[in-house]
Amino acid sequence: MTQNDVELLRLYAERQSEEAFSELVRRHINVVYAAALRQVDGDAHLAEDVTQRVFSDLAGKASTLTNHTSLAGWLFSSTRFCALTVRRSEQRRRAREQEAYMMEQVNESRSPSPDWEELSGVLDETMNELGETDREAILLRFFEGRSLAETGAGLGVSDNAARMRVDRALDKLRELLSSRGISSTAAALAVLFDSYGAPPAPVKLA
Repeated sequence: MTQNDVELLRLYAERQSEEAFSELVRRHINVVYAAALRQVDGDAHLAEDVTQRVFSDLAGKASTLTNHTSLAGWLFSSTRFCALTVRRSEQRRRAREQEAYMMEQVNESRSPSPDWEELSGVLDETMNELGETDREAILLRFFEGRSLAETGAGLGVSDNAARMRVDRALDKLRELLSSRGISSTAAALAVLFDSYGAPPAPVKLA
């Protein structure tokens, strides 16, 4: 076709000439795609998306662009705008995916392990068999998540004394659990308590 760009655009706007619009695409698609590719950091899929958006926008605005002497400037600006929009959308999508991934990791880390499922069924009953001081040491240190210093303050003893009381209480609890057929070590119990002992209550409950 020998018509210039404006004439082709007018043919499309006034007569819906697919042939005229196809010619416009053929003339400019390489330049638009190359610009899009530069502006989306070489991502071919995003560049294709930008290119399609530019020409879709051109089709939608054809009747308002027939007074342009050249489409080059409009196509350049439109490509830049579309690329910016696509990049922002892609960034938001990746942020959502990352957030979803992080939440999945958190949820997986909170999922009860087989060991915890076995232990939790008898834990409270076994804890009740401990002496009051030993039970309170475990509750403060693990189920309330206090540091050794805070645990010591709650028990009215020093940090070092609190550590020894917690260790002693864990050993006693381990022995009681062993009599119920649950074998473990004091260190393993501490890990389980740290991981699953006090899941956060629902916010609305507070």
